[in-house]
Amino acid sequence: MGEKSRISLDNDISKLIKILKKTYEKEETTKNIEERAALCSNLAVLYTKKENLEDSQKFFLESIQEYEKLHDDFKLASTKGALSSLYIQMRKYSLAKHYAEEAYQYWKKSMYLNERLACLQNLGIILLKLNEEVKASDYVLEAMKMAIQLQDEDQFAQSIHILLNYFENKKRYDMLLELKKKALEFWEQMNLEERQFKTLIDLGVLSQILEGFDIAVINFKKAFNIGYKSGNIEQMFLAEGFLAESFLNKKDIEKAKYAYLQAFKLAVYLNINGNHQNDVNLMRIALLSLGFTVEELLKEAEDTLKEIKEGKK
Repeated sequence: MGEKSRISLDNDISKLIKILKKTYEKEETTKNIEERAALCSNLAVLYTKKENLEDSQKFFLESIQEYEKLHDDFKLASTKGALSSLYIQMRKYSLAKHYAEEAYQYWKKSMYLNERLACLQNLGIILLKLNEEVKASDYVLEAMKMAIQLQDEDQFAQSIHILLNYFENKKRYDMLLELKKKALEFWEQMNLEERQFKTLIDLGVLSQILEGFDIAVINFKKAFNIGYKSGNIEQMFLAEGFLAESFLNKKDIEKAKYAYLQAFKLAVYLNINGNHQNDVNLMRIALLSLGFTVEELLKEAEDTLKEIKEGKK
């Protein structure tokens, strides 16, 4: 944080604290309590921005006390959710769980679906930190279902990444595979080809790790077809390269040679402006190791450039 920003924050905090002190001198009316609760909440947010988390915690708790006097369940759930997020930041996961669960009791009965979804995500994060994997997965899967119902691709991606990151760190590739399959179903439903392509590549790589080379080939071919349909040469190159690697792992040398050659040609096409020389070199090395000669590859590159030139006429 820059010096100017810090000074500005300090000034804002100082102003709000002066106003807050005055509320304690006034008659205890509903309006006065509402003002005090809002001031405490705003101060908590400002202290969070200042990275003074202890003071932020203090004002969130004071804000909750004031909203409890008002029996304002919406504001209580919102503030408890914010405090839960703060405790995640402070790595106080048991306290984070307590306030997130209290907030969720309100959100699950309300029509505030985005707030409910965010609370489910937080509960998933917290419970994973507390090694409560099964319950955490239940919360995140519920968040994913809600995102599907809302047709919200960003919230779906945010939800599923909570579990993906966890299982990736644990090297639980079987669980990653199942989650990626769920993701692919949603991206297909939403007709999001860019996300489909990436997920198919991930599924192919995971299948290779689990030695399911036939399934990897199917996923890489599907990814290639997405690139081909949209005319995206970079996607086609990436998918073809992975496809060649899968054939090599299957010890199907002839198909590996063919796929590497196609990837080499696509790399030559991409390298017209000199931005993909490393890709050309990598494919050339792979082909040389599979028995191609330097002369053969020079001719393939020349023929590819000729085709490109003729295609532009």
